[in-house]
Amino acid sequence: MHNRAPEPVLRPHLGLASQPVYAVLVQFPAVCFVGTLLTDIAYWQTANIIWETFSVWLLTVGCIIAAFAAIAGLITWIKYRHVRTLPYAGPHVAVSIATLLLAISNAFVHSRDGWVAVVPQGLTLSIVVFILMLIATWLGWPRPQYATDAGSTQ
Repeated sequence: MHNRAPEPVLRPHLGLASQPVYAVLVQFPAVCFVGTLLTDIAYWQTANIIWETFSVWLLTVGCIIAAFAAIAGLITWIKYRHVRTLPYAGPHVAVSIATLLLAISNAFVHSRDGWVAVVPQGLTLSIVVFILMLIATWLGWPRPQYATDAGSTQ
């Protein structure tokens, strides 16, 4: 039976996720935006105004911390060339900025009064922000870089 040895890992293929300030900051907006989606769903199902208020607070905090994460990410992007050359770095930045801009517009939608603050536009934007956040997370996830020219064992 022919067993092929796995390719050795040369170095971690890390981008923005390897930067401690960015890595710490980016987690908070993710939690806030997931919380916003959940509280929007709760408001849609119950019409209890407290859920809409929670959504506004979660969106506000998420947008503020996401702005700080964006600043830290852009500094890293400019400062470290190896981050810019990663295959998914550009799309990660683009999707992250789009997520932040949609979250800010969602905060403005949620600033309306009552039911129209959430249903249907606010809830729809929360779903889109959540999906974009998942895509940005996947794009920014560290990936190991394997040696492609490693000798095969035959």
